[in-house]
Amino acid sequence: MTIAEIVEIESNRNSSEQFAVVHLIKEQGGFYRAHDWSAWLMTNFPVSDVPLQISAKKLKDGYIEAWVGFPVTSLGKYVPDSENITFTPINDNQIDITIPLPDEYKNAEFETLRAAVDDWKSQLPINAGKKQKREDREVAEVAPRFTRMSDVVGRILSFPLAEKSPIEAWQFLRQLQQQAASMF
Repeated sequence: MTIAEIVEIESNRNSSEQFAVVHLIKEQGGFYRAHDWSAWLMTNFPVSDVPLQISAKKLKDGYIEAWVGFPVTSLGKYVPDSENITFTPINDNQIDITIPLPDEYKNAEFETLRAAVDDWKSQLPINAGKKQKREDREVAEVAPRFTRMSDVVGRILSFPLAEKSPIEAWQFLRQLQQQAASMF
């Protein structure tokens, strides 16, 4: 399935019943992926305690493609069978899952939810392939080197977690991992 087809599927949310539908697309290699709005639903209103890895990349036209994925064989782990979740097979390559939304989202307007999805996507770290790895190396080289574990603990305790977004917290953790790894 092409990105244009996926964008079309994700954009076709013309009724409030569609606002809570996760479109899982089967991809090569035996993975289900939820893109765009569906990825936002799965990460912001999780139906499982199993964390999902969020990926994002910027396309040539400026569109940010965001997705989460997991092996087809792990569907029950990431989306457990529950009376609150409805599974609807669409074809061999797509399953739609309707999940429960909190009350404040059930009656929201399409534009409000679309803005929430776009805001979420704009805060994701963009996967830039080799360029990203080079930037990570530069961060590790510029960042102070830890010589003791008490330095690591001090950085953690001084980080204002309550004032940071999830993305900023993730970036802090990633940088901290790189710096701690340089100790060994």
